[in-house]
Amino acid sequence: MWERLQQRLQLRLEQMRKHPELIVIYSLAFVGYILTIKEADKQLGALGILTVVGATAVLPFVVARLSGLRSIELPEESDGWIESPGLLRSSTEDERPYLVRIPPSTAVAYDVIRKAQDVFQSDAIDPEEDMKAFFSDPYSLICLQDSDDHIFGFTDYYVFEKNHFKLFLQGDYGFDDLLANGLLAHPKARKAKVVYLATILNLSYLLDSMRSERRRQNGILVWATVSAILEYQEFPPEGIDLYGIGWDNGGAAILKMFGLEPVGRVMRGLAEGKWIYTRRGIHRQDLEVIRARYQKRYERWCELEIRRCADVAPSVVSAG
Repeated sequence: MWERLQQRLQLRLEQMRKHPELIVIYSLAFVGYILTIKEADKQLGALGILTVVGATAVLPFVVARLSGLRSIELPEESDGWIESPGLLRSSTEDERPYLVRIPPSTAVAYDVIRKAQDVFQSDAIDPEEDMKAFFSDPYSLICLQDSDDHIFGFTDYYVFEKNHFKLFLQGDYGFDDLLANGLLAHPKARKAKVVYLATILNLSYLLDSMRSERRRQNGILVWATVSAILEYQEFPPEGIDLYGIGWDNGGAAILKMFGLEPVGRVMRGLAEGKWIYTRRGIHRQDLEVIRARYQKRYERWCELEIRRCADVAPSVVSAG
């Protein structure tokens, strides 16, 4: 509980440091709230105080719900966006609050692992193994940052040989067995037929008052991840299979944004009993539809930069 409170405070302080005007807004809001309670007490007594407190509790929820409905019902923008064949950027706008660069730098990868350790507080995070996985395939780590390099969330995916992943689904493999025997490194990873969404972590889940921002960040992570898969993975005629494990309701909701549905439960290991989500036989045009949907909504909020494999220095990637 103490660690969660520390993380909440850290994120709130980072938010205020980036937007100092929030300090003035919060201060004025607090003063106004106190004056409103005093006036309500003067006019109506205890009933007035209860009315103000009740409205304070209900109003943010109503506004959030209405904002969510409005964001869904707004007409979508024109489809007239053009994808660059080389260095991919979302648009030419400046001053966007978020940034995603794929592949990320080694320093960012280290920061991501430290963040994951702070959040999960368990033996599930092995820094040495995670960095080994990053060096074997840096194209599969997607990190959401701002211009000051603060990390707001990340996703990573593994690519596996289909036969080994089938053994995992049947319960013959634990996940450690799957990593040891079926994980593919670059460049073999680019031809993999199974893509497994391993981690989807949005650090803003620690701030309950930022639900709309959380939805935006989730959408950006989905857009960036799908864009990376489209750029780096080859699609055979039968398509590729996309998998993920729904560890909680939030994770399951994000997996559904990728178009995945539950098909069975994990039979062994730390995730035993959790739902496995999948969509099989995915073709390039299927993911292009998802990318276009989230790009329209979020490209004005995030600069997305994806480097082609040919543009990345060979020393960054170890051969598979």
